[in-house]
Amino acid sequence: MEQPDETLLSVVVLEHGSTWPPWLAEYQAQAPNSMVIAQSADESASIFAQRIGRKMDEVGARDAAIHAGLLVSNGALDDAAVDARQAICDALLRIMLKKQRGQLVLASDVTAGDAIRHQLFALAGTLCDELRGTRVSVRVRFDTMRPAPSVSGVMKSVSASANEPHSSEDDSRASNSTR
Repeated sequence: MEQPDETLLSVVVLEHGSTWPPWLAEYQAQAPNSMVIAQSADESASIFAQRIGRKMDEVGARDAAIHAGLLVSNGALDDAAVDARQAICDALLRIMLKKQRGQLVLASDVTAGDAIRHQLFALAGTLCDELRGTRVSVRVRFDTMRPAPSVSGVMKSVSASANEPHSSEDDSRASNSTR
């Protein structure tokens, strides 16, 4: 049976030093309830992961279902950060699997180097192997464009005039900016 919309929850987990992706609102708009959990400057990665685990135990005790769990990486690659990321994903997925719904999104920003991108893809691959046969999914997402300063992230729609030539280059830019 599908979960009633009023019990859907989006959970955003921000590692210390990560940046708020402009596309997060897309996920939050699909679930009426939102929870943001940010790592404090003086909180170790392992303590942060433990805190997320306790919070997810609380969520699991309620009738809420996680529509989207979003882990926004700060790019750290030390063993403690990598282990904490795995533990955080496990905690989020535990709730999603219980309700047999949800999407886990692993993210970093445009400044993410190849090493963190590979680590997040490797983590997603490991998690996908564990989720085979379920209705829970995992995605990896990176910002592809850095917004200009003082831009809210909302683009105005502009209709082309009838006498302007239609360019496929414009189409490419428009479609890349939507995701």
